[in-house]
Amino acid sequence: MKNSVNNTRLGSYVFAMLLLLVFSCKDDKEPVPQGNLLFYTNYTPEKYDRIDVIIDGKVMGSISETAAIRPECNAAGSTAVVSLMLPVGTYAVSGKRYKGGEQVGNWKASSASVTVEECKRIRFVE
Repeated sequence: MKNSVNNTRLGSYVFAMLLLLVFSCKDDKEPVPQGNLLFYTNYTPEKYDRIDVIIDGKVMGSISETAAIRPECNAAGSTAVVSLMLPVGTYAVSGKRYKGGEQVGNWKASSASVTVEECKRIRFVE
């Protein structure tokens, strides 16, 4: 009788520990809050072949056409728009303008804040 009580307790203990282990496992892949940064330009096409969009020192995309209109939030990337979904935070943004393979201009780094599910448009101007 004593053995069967001990076996029942042990079984209950093992079952409780197994439940605790299963339910205490947390998914480390929770979604990171993000926002949208959109880059475009009104530069005349004769003044550039390409504008590189630089975020925190890395080229994240290029613009090779002038945007006819201001892009809508969450617009898809295109030759006229660089659209980036980035984690919430503050980023250093800049750009470099090229013509004929030579760098002919740049925009000094400034900061851009990305907020949850919001859109920020950045226009490279002459």
